[in-house]
Amino acid sequence: MSKDRIIVALDVDSAEKAVELVELLKDDVGAFKVGLELVNAAGLEVFDRIKAAGARRVFYDSKLHDIPNTVAGAARAIARIGVWLFNVHCSGGLAMMKAAKGRFRGPRSRRR
Repeated sequence: MSKDRIIVALDVDSAEKAVELVELLKDDVGAFKVGLELVNAAGLEVFDRIKAAGARRVFYDSKLHDIPNTVAGAARAIARIGVWLFNVHCSGGLAMMKAAKGRFRGPRSRRR
């Protein structure tokens, strides 16, 4: 479906505003993006709140960039949150990207 290709950025500063947007748009879009502003303003609980409001898929715009071991740990923690997708900076290098992939077992990750 074409709506599945639409990702709405929840670039707001509170969980209440994010939940309001999810409730308004959940039937018309495929996913919601949670960025650093919202996570830092509302905490990690925001993921549970927007999923409870009806978000089917959540993209965490985490922009991970650190040493491979740290990124692997962060990817493990992100997997526990239950997001559909997250991102890393490729400038962190191949080892870092492989570490992230190796620890995240979401629907977009496959072993090769």
